[in-house]
Amino acid sequence: MAQINRHTIKVVGIFGGLSLLVLLPLLLPGYILTLDMVFTPVLRMPAEVSSSYLFHAALHVLNIVVPSQVLQKLLLLAILMLSGLGMYWLMRQLQQAKQSREYDEWGALLAGALYMINPYTYSRFMAGQYAVLLGYALLPFFVRSSLRFMAAPTLKGVLKLTAWAAAISIVSIHTLGLIAIVLGLELGIAVYRLRRRRSELATMVRYCLVGLTVFLLVSSYWVAPLVAGNNTQGRAVAAFAAGDRQAFESSGGNTVKRIGNVLQLRGFWAEDRGLYQLPQNKLPGWPLVMLALWALAGIGAVAWWRQGQRAAAVLLAACSFAVVLLSATGLSSWLGAHSPLLSGFREPQKFVGLLALTYAVMIGQGVAVVLGRLDKQAAQSALNGAMVAVLLLPILYTPVMFWGFAGQLRPRQYPADWFAINRLLTADTSDGRVLFLPWHLYMSYGFAGRIIESPAADFFARPVIASNELEFMRASPTAPNAQKSVLTHVVLPGAPKGTRLGYQLRPLHIKYVLLAKEYDYKKYDYLNRQQDLTRVRETPHLILYEVTKHE
Repeated sequence: MAQINRHTIKVVGIFGGLSLLVLLPLLLPGYILTLDMVFTPVLRMPAEVSSSYLFHAALHVLNIVVPSQVLQKLLLLAILMLSGLGMYWLMRQLQQAKQSREYDEWGALLAGALYMINPYTYSRFMAGQYAVLLGYALLPFFVRSSLRFMAAPTLKGVLKLTAWAAAISIVSIHTLGLIAIVLGLELGIAVYRLRRRRSELATMVRYCLVGLTVFLLVSSYWVAPLVAGNNTQGRAVAAFAAGDRQAFESSGGNTVKRIGNVLQLRGFWAEDRGLYQLPQNKLPGWPLVMLALWALAGIGAVAWWRQGQRAAAVLLAACSFAVVLLSATGLSSWLGAHSPLLSGFREPQKFVGLLALTYAVMIGQGVAVVLGRLDKQAAQSALNGAMVAVLLLPILYTPVMFWGFAGQLRPRQYPADWFAINRLLTADTSDGRVLFLPWHLYMSYGFAGRIIESPAADFFARPVIASNELEFMRASPTAPNAQKSVLTHVVLPGAPKGTRLGYQLRPLHIKYVLLAKEYDYKKYDYLNRQQDLTRVRETPHLILYEVTKHE
């Protein structure tokens, strides 16, 4: 037991050290603000029930005793640690199903490192999609549990599997699509394997139905509103159309280029927008690194097959093929157009997370095979060189992910006057919301140093109405909202020509207008000409107006 504990501590230390190589500069006081990741000093309770309700409610409760900036950094560390450890343990389970080899440990460690650090996770970090990343981090745990269940179906096994599925659904509903692919393919393989053992097949199917029933019961609090379209998630999915799928399709321009990007774990729609550095542009020999990884993946896949892990080899190949079809061809868009639930996958590159898992498993096994052969057939110097190359692979593959994402991110603080205005608004106990301008969901904020989602609704204690318009190609708003639509298409476009904006805002229960001195704020100078708006306070970063009556 002591030996096992020492080994576990060593493995945790390895992935912990690797995590610190990525995040250490970001652990200083402040918030990590980037695109969708906008933590504020107070993490509020969710306004409505959705799939992520329990996740955000838990963050709210923890925030009572733990500062939100500390919670954010613990969450980022957990994502990296869970990714590495989950993949390592998945690899060790697969390796123990065959005869153990000397360099399996090296392969498992590299698999964990590559699952942590690759172009897919890098882009999602830079886009601030921490919930997607947390679901991705839990994926190896689910796969590990599903393989155990398929090998020996039991009630305990299916309940564990259901628990992992429920946990994933709470943090990232999109990752349910990935586990659905895995389960569907595993069931297909199991049906073929048990085609002549009908009683065993019936037992497996019965347990699967039990698991599905339990999952739907424990998830009914968000599944029912989603299907009925009674919450923001359901309304947003119902509103997605062809313009959304076109806006967020995998990058590449045509099918061949998209397939090429996906096979490199790239193709995220934001990669071509100049929002962050790209790994392939920072290392001249990056294509050679990619070729080496593909070669190792091929060696690993063949090794799984030859060593008797044929079900695993077929599963990995089938998962990879399914991901390419869904993320790089028109299949995902076609399915989304014909299925209300699948239309929620308007950004198909999310499926590439499953390809990252198959790559990690195959590359890790390929490394174990290559090192084993070199140990037997080559000089010690060649083996030592190969080991160094193995250690360098994660760094060469995604060099821009280390040390605070190559310095692109650093801790930031909200301006002091944001807190002062929040106190002023909180002191007014009357009803009425705050209209936050400029009217953009995403824009550049000086204190953040980059484009981020508007933090106003979460930062200010008083109810805030801010833009929900993505302003990106023909993408629809984040969720249908009649009042915001009126502001977007009627009230704000006509405001520069009039002097009675307050008259139009009062029916929307808006008492204050708060203008942030960011981006294109100067075009809102017309606020000073309104006869029913009174300037209450101006600070270095904000101007606060109150809606007043004008006869």
